[in-house]
Amino acid sequence: MLTADLGIAAAYLQHRPPPGRVLLCAVTGAHLYGFPSPDSDLDLKGIHLAPTTSLLGLHPNTPAHDHTEIFRNVECDLTTNEAADALRLLGSGNGNMLERILSPLQIVPSEEIAELQALARGAVSARFARHYAGFLRGKRRELNEQPTTKGLLYAYRVALTGIHLLRSGELDPNLPSLVDGRAEEQAVSELIARKRSADEHATIDDQLLAEHLPAIDQLGEELADAETNTSLPPDPPNVREIEDWLIRSRIAEIRAHIRDHGRPANIDAAADRIRTTYRNALDDLAE
Repeated sequence: MLTADLGIAAAYLQHRPPPGRVLLCAVTGAHLYGFPSPDSDLDLKGIHLAPTTSLLGLHPNTPAHDHTEIFRNVECDLTTNEAADALRLLGSGNGNMLERILSPLQIVPSEEIAELQALARGAVSARFARHYAGFLRGKRRELNEQPTTKGLLYAYRVALTGIHLLRSGELDPNLPSLVDGRAEEQAVSELIARKRSADEHATIDDQLLAEHLPAIDQLGEELADAETNTSLPPDPPNVREIEDWLIRSRIAEIRAHIRDHGRPANIDAAADRIRTTYRNALDDLAE
């Protein structure tokens, strides 16, 4: 699928809803990165808010919500994370979480999207260097084992996104935008055209791989230099703001529950437990 069908994406989310209210869900993957193929799947990544009452028992459990299947002749790959887990990942420097929050391809209208995007931009720190460098190393290993056009493009994309983020503080996940005006532009453009006209997982020969590996390795060095010289803060500066947002969201869910089901006898104690639990979690994140 060369163009992300947001209608199918929204329908699939309704078909496989997560266990809580969806705060955001976005198209990521090749469609966000700017190099989809005709047979590309729909990568749908989101954040949901579990009912607060489900978190107050002896064994609160917030596993990721994962489903992958063919839906309306399109392979859909859906993952949503509970809000607390998602925000901890964001604060720890998880680029996947940053990209899903800031993706322009949002499929769920909600009041929280703008709030979460502001929190995400405020959480950008040098911690993200580890994510992008590690992702690049993994893609580099994959290219040695099974070289594909897709693998090369992912390596270029993750390196250049990391470099841009560490130098500017701004996220740009789109590969055509990232290579615009750079020495790699023509070579990457040819790879994108090749991927658009071939099978998603088509392999490449050793000669083509050898032509690109020096550039990939050079980008790895450039990424390391960007980390060394970044002016980003070492840690997210808005941890308390993230915590306050999460606490307010939990309490709002309790109020909605009261409105719909009546006031539980232990509601005040529950609210205190929420505050304590998430302050402790965010204190851990800040260390």
